Amino acid sequence: MSFQDVGRPGAGPSQRRSPQRPSVPPSSRGGWDKNPRPAAPSSGAFSSAAEAGGGVGRGPAAADGMQGAGGGVGWGSSGGLGGYEQVSDSIVQYQRNVTLLEKMARSVGTKNDTSVLQTQYNLQIDVIQQLGERIENQLRSQESRLTTLSRTEASSLRTTHVKLSRDYRLVEQQFKNLQLDVKRKRGNAEAMQRDAARMEVEEGGRRQNGVGGEDMTAEGIRWQMQIQEDKINEEIMREREEEIKSIHKGMHQVNEIYKDLAHLVDGQQEGIDQIETQMENAQENTATGLRHIEKANESSQSQCVIS
Repeated sequence: MSFQDVGRPGAGPSQRRSPQRPSVPPSSRGGWDKNPRPAAPSSGAFSSAAEAGGGVGRGPAAADGMQGAGGGVGWGSSGGLGGYEQVSDSIVQYQRNVTLLEKMARSVGTKNDTSVLQTQYNLQIDVIQQLGERIENQLRSQESRLTTLSRTEASSLRTTHVKLSRDYRLVEQQFKNLQLDVKRKRGNAEAMQRDAARMEVEEGGRRQNGVGGEDMTAEGIRWQMQIQEDKINEEIMREREEEIKSIHKGMHQVNEIYKDLAHLVDGQQEGIDQIETQMENAQENTATGLRHIEKANESSQSQCVIS
């Protein structure tokens, strides 16, 4: 079962929802156009930065009237599994937008890396960040709802909460790694452009004769030194990015361990509560038995006095 189906009891392939309608990109005023015009096709083959059926836009209203990402994601009045189903839908939309961003990233550093693609890439980053904030708020709200439920109900929903949180963190880490990869590719592309420009300057210096030839040779040496320095800096940046990825991976593993421990503690606490309840019942039964013994003793003493 994928995380799309978490919180949907009995949901099968034929019962899954149809794809959400594509959202509209934000207008230049910072809001959302009510009557958007179709975007002209770009050279990078990306028609919108909020495509893939999951962009942030105005969709159908949710159960409580709150409008959500691409499909009215909001909190239902009933909470419980219904609330987690909405969180699952938001994570699906988050994954779709990250997948679209990954497609855009494939063109970074190539001949299709135009200003249009860069604008669409930045817009898609904003869309994903907005969806991420929404999911964070939904998870926090659902976490607070668990505290209002009985321990048995909260324990049954805790597994779903941990599963959805883990799924979201995995996609979030994919999003962060993708941003680092794009940054590295653009840095390499810029370095290649600088190298090409320097080679042209050096070639022009070699073709020149007479006065100024030695100056151009010295300039070429300086260009070569600068190229080597840039390559060293790029290697240092690449190593630092690998270290950052390793740190993020370690933090994610630690978070998973803490979540699993919290789940185990909840299960053990439920068993402790049951033992405590049984001890209280035994204590009450013992007290009742003592009262019956005292009454029997008093009754036997009164019979002895009468006799």
